[in-house]
Amino acid sequence: MHVAMMLYPGFRLLEVTGPMDVFHEANRLGGEMLYEQHLVGPSPGPVLCASGVAVGTTDSLSDAQTSFDIVVVPGSPVISSRLEHCELVDWLSDAGLRVRRLASVSNGAFLVARAGLADHRALTTNCRDAQRLSAEYPLVHVMSDQRYLKDGNLYSSCGVSDGMQLALALVREDLGEDFARSIARSLSRQRE
Repeated sequence: MHVAMMLYPGFRLLEVTGPMDVFHEANRLGGEMLYEQHLVGPSPGPVLCASGVAVGTTDSLSDAQTSFDIVVVPGSPVISSRLEHCELVDWLSDAGLRVRRLASVSNGAFLVARAGLADHRALTTNCRDAQRLSAEYPLVHVMSDQRYLKDGNLYSSCGVSDGMQLALALVREDLGEDFARSIARSLSRQRE
């Protein structure tokens, strides 16, 4: 499976690395490349995250040739104007219609909504942003009381740790409950 982790200036690093760790652990425990991860940014080269770390892309929006099975859109400490991240939103508007599963972490939900991919569908985000998301995108059913949510092929989560739960849910759908549970156990042992 091809997984696109979307990078844009100011993204929250943990909202990318958390789900990536889940997919990486699936590969490690499975003994094969079950999830091929791509770091997709606005252009080739490094993208500066909110904490100031530069993360190198493996693909850029303009040359992302791969058809992705999963696209993950992380949040940012601040998602502001509708003019922000236009290239990513345009790419999502097109690619999001073809992707098997689209996921947002935290307020990455704004970018998914801005791309028109959540109209008449349910999304969750962190409680700080739920009211604003609902006001700016009235066609989106914002469910702020859910830590993780699935509406068809659209997935969303509230924050960093919920993003890992979202990734585990995707793995669970692909590889079963037992395998997902073994990933969760392995990752929790690594934190000790």
